[in-house]
Amino acid sequence: MSTLFEFLSKGGLAVYPLIALSVFSWAIIIERALALRTSSLLSSLPPDWRSYAIAGEIDKLSKILSEDNSQISLILRALLEDYKAKNLNRSELLSTAHALIDLLIPKVEKNIALLSVIASVAPLIGLFGTITGLIKVFSAFSFSSPDEALKLLSLGISEALIAAAMGLAVAIPSLIAYWLFRIQANSVLSKIESEVIQLVRLLP
Repeated sequence: MSTLFEFLSKGGLAVYPLIALSVFSWAIIIERALALRTSSLLSSLPPDWRSYAIAGEIDKLSKILSEDNSQISLILRALLEDYKAKNLNRSELLSTAHALIDLLIPKVEKNIALLSVIASVAPLIGLFGTITGLIKVFSAFSFSSPDEALKLLSLGISEALIAAAMGLAVAIPSLIAYWLFRIQANSVLSKIESEVIQLVRLLP
């Protein structure tokens, strides 16, 4: 571990914010991977639950939905409560459903945009480290002593390459995770919307 830190420290000052961004990005990736688990968002209800909606057995359907703690079950239960209490028509129910789904979007997409920001900023910080390393490379030629010039030249090249590599090492996983989570979030929201619309159409 100490050898790794010694190696990274040769990348200059740019390495430290990159390490912080790496820790932050992986914290987001782990948090989103746990939060976007299908079991916590989509229902694990029995396949025949829709038959209760067709038959107009709203109380039985509400009881079944209350046994499932997924986000989609919460939305469906809220719709059924409005349907019973306010006697809403299909158009009004669809409006309510879309409002409930809109409230869910920030929860599903939470912190995903930050991964895109990290993926954009990390290469720039790496580029900054590369430039400072190259400055050391060119300043090496001003030394009259060959030993000092070679030492500074070696340090400058190491700093430039390590900073550039570190920037890419932070940016690439963040960018991949961003698009994977974006696709997964859109898929989950699409499935929830489809189930909700289907329930509204099945209600008598």
